[in-house]
Amino acid sequence: MSVSLALLPVALALRVVMGKEGFEAWVASQQERATTDIGSEYELARLLKQAGYDAVKFGALVKTHLDGERVFFFWEFIDGNWVAIFSKGADLELRQALMEKLEAAAGRQVFTPLPNGEAEQSNSYPTNFVDRDLLAQALTELGGDPTHGADGSLTCRINSAKLIFTKEGDGPFSVTIKGAVKAEQAFQYLSDLDDDYRKAVQTSVYQRIKSEAEDRDMLIESEEVLPDKSILLTLRLN
Repeated sequence: MSVSLALLPVALALRVVMGKEGFEAWVASQQERATTDIGSEYELARLLKQAGYDAVKFGALVKTHLDGERVFFFWEFIDGNWVAIFSKGADLELRQALMEKLEAAAGRQVFTPLPNGEAEQSNSYPTNFVDRDLLAQALTELGGDPTHGADGSLTCRINSAKLIFTKEGDGPFSVTIKGAVKAEQAFQYLSDLDDDYRKAVQTSVYQRIKSEAEDRDMLIESEEVLPDKSILLTLRLN
């Protein structure tokens, strides 16, 4: 079982929190595997070289770069065959190009086709979003045009990706992202959404305080926007 070195600090922390079985399940959920009919390391290295890629020995694994030094994946020998292990969200064009070049070098179909219905990627992430209406507002401001499900879910489409927000009880929403989207793009979008959600929460709280102050015959003496974009209100009894 392999984990990208870039995620090693996170992986070590999760290993402690989740325990061995939970951690291994998490690792598996972050991977997409492509099985080949290649049974020897020598043939794997030869075909990769003919296709224009490297095959770097990495312990019991083989490491192959897709684009420079920063984009790579691993090969693992499983049940008599070499299996390509890609991180979910890896560049689909680079991955497809490698598979096509490798099969061209071999002169045969090397990779086992995916069964129907397994080609679409699906990744789930926890969020800090609690209020459905404010989340819908934030999605709308980002151009998501969300639809409201009868079960309380929110669904929207961003480019080629479909986002489904669901929650259980009073807990925060979780989001499932379906479709071909890079992990970096998903995290960037969720980060932008988080910013807009926080602004919506701040505006809601601000309006509620002003309304309650008016009901209690209190005057807002001053308003100050602080460096962290929060608002400091000073109230005075009328």
